[in-house]
Amino acid sequence: MTSATTSPAPSWTCNRCGVTTRYLPGHEPGGPPAGWSVDDSDTHCLTCRRDRAAEAAYDHAGPDLTREDRAKLRARGRIDFEIERDPERTNGEIAKSLGCSVPAVVKARRELEAATGR
Repeated sequence: MTSATTSPAPSWTCNRCGVTTRYLPGHEPGGPPAGWSVDDSDTHCLTCRRDRAAEAAYDHAGPDLTREDRAKLRARGRIDFEIERDPERTNGEIAKSLGCSVPAVVKARRELEAATGR
């Protein structure tokens, strides 16, 4: 009788939220899941990458901002992140993935393009 030995399927665990993803044997990918960032010391899922971008957007804001202004900055940080992550995605795709309006994405894209001169 022969026994098959299988190596464990590769897995990734987000350092921020702790979610783990792995693939079924025979379906191993060539790298981490789409949208994940993996470097020498950190691994982050797409949700946490979006959240970190949102937090960074309002970290530089003054302490006198209202709750509504902070929410707008967080939303804008997520939109900017998605535009920079994949500039070829349509405004509609980005809006759907973030649960925001297409006009908000269009406005952010125009402002980013004006700021970078593209």
